[in-house]
Amino acid sequence: MGAAEDSLDLEDISSFLGFAPQHIFYLVENPDDFYTTIRIPKNSNPLSFRTLDIPYSELKGVQRAINRKILQNYALSDRAFSYVSGKSIYDAAKEFCGGKAVLKMDIRDFFPSITGQRVVGLYKSFGFSESVAYILSQLSLRNNCIAQGAPTSPAISNLIMRRFDRQMKKLATSWEMDYLRYSDDIFFYKDKNFNHPRLAQLATQIIEHNGFSVNLAKTRFHPRGLPRITLGLLTHGDKPRIPGPARKQYRAAFHRASRDFEWAYANEARLKGILEWYKNIHGKDDAFNHYSAIHKNINTLKIHTSYRSR
Repeated sequence: MGAAEDSLDLEDISSFLGFAPQHIFYLVENPDDFYTTIRIPKNSNPLSFRTLDIPYSELKGVQRAINRKILQNYALSDRAFSYVSGKSIYDAAKEFCGGKAVLKMDIRDFFPSITGQRVVGLYKSFGFSESVAYILSQLSLRNNCIAQGAPTSPAISNLIMRRFDRQMKKLATSWEMDYLRYSDDIFFYKDKNFNHPRLAQLATQIIEHNGFSVNLAKTRFHPRGLPRITLGLLTHGDKPRIPGPARKQYRAAFHRASRDFEWAYANEARLKGILEWYKNIHGKDDAFNHYSAIHKNINTLKIHTSYRSR
């Protein structure tokens, strides 16, 4: 393909996304330079952290446009529960409740395994030319893989996994059971115990055939009826619940926040994460109302402190 045609492709995709060609070219030349790395509380355990690569605003705006104008136009597997509008980690965990047996498997290095070659292939499958697919992939990658923290990465991961999800669902159906995936966590479940070593062997073949590998240390079989934690929640009862040790940590954190404003101020993001997570699982019960009052007091004191410091 000649230089003029390459330029035309760049102009076309830039116009489609709503940005100047110079802006897109600037980002495509050195996409790795437009990220910062941060640590944030995990949704399923706000007292622990995950590392995210967050794009700067000039790249984030383009990625959001790619999401809105391209990626969101394609259907996902109904067995994908992560990063899907209208679904939550609570919805996924609820699938395992009611006395089901569960086999849980984990894909090793999930996001790093979704490389530039795969992303180019995804965009080409949407009908984009090789050069445009390359441009779009460069705008979606850091260090030649999708970044955990980029707006495009969740949708790309779910779209890449559509065939995988179909294959796993077919396997589950042949065993008269259900399957779901929450990002890199894979679950098979049914109302009675099953031959989980054999199923894990067959699932591993599908995982490896799709270019991924299994994190064997995280493979777990949970017989029906026994206490278990899946997706950070107790799921052996009628509905998902936050485990007792975590709830004890939450009580301790908010108790400290009620007595130590400096600590509360420094940990406000963690406390907010706990509050949202607790509400999503247990609703607005007495504990939530107590935590919410403490959190509201933190923000009130922040305003008053700021006013007094002037």
